[in-house]
Amino acid sequence: MSTSITLVGLTGSLREQSVNKGVLRAVQELLPQDVWIEILPLGELPYYNMDLEADEPEAVRRFKEKLRQADAIFIATPEFNGSAPGVLKNALDWASRPYGASVMTGKPTAITGAGAFGGTISAQAHLRLILNRFGVPVVDAPEVYIAKSWEKFDANGDLTDGSTREQLRELVAALLSRVQQPIAAQGGSNA
Repeated sequence: MSTSITLVGLTGSLREQSVNKGVLRAVQELLPQDVWIEILPLGELPYYNMDLEADEPEAVRRFKEKLRQADAIFIATPEFNGSAPGVLKNALDWASRPYGASVMTGKPTAITGAGAFGGTISAQAHLRLILNRFGVPVVDAPEVYIAKSWEKFDANGDLTDGSTREQLRELVAALLSRVQQPIAAQGGSNA
């Protein structure tokens, strides 16, 4: 019996023709038929404010519900000033609250990013630290750092590089393997 898998895609870029949105579009193309990804917009989330936790804004409720329903998360982020962009950090702050009740805890998560010469190494390292704080299991390998993005994406932000597409395929496979482990442990295996 086949079970469908739902992924949520997040990016730290608000630009429509962002190469990191292009990464998520490429991931969408690489998914098996029984897996789908919904790319969530982060620009509509207000700045995190603890005063709003008791009566969260509607945009936050919708965002958190999508994360709650997802089987896994796929993050593609640029690097701003050596770290993850504020818009992504803000979204993760909302997802992690209230303390001890994060909607992402335990959800397998893959991280990648497209950028300049470092391929978002620092942003990804910071995201791993942030996600670890609220119990999000991040796929350890393969690590995919997409450097020199101007050589690998077209003017619309679409991925054109075959080698990068293969690296993303491996990352998607590793993420899906993490999602399917609990399914097998619950008797989904014919072994």
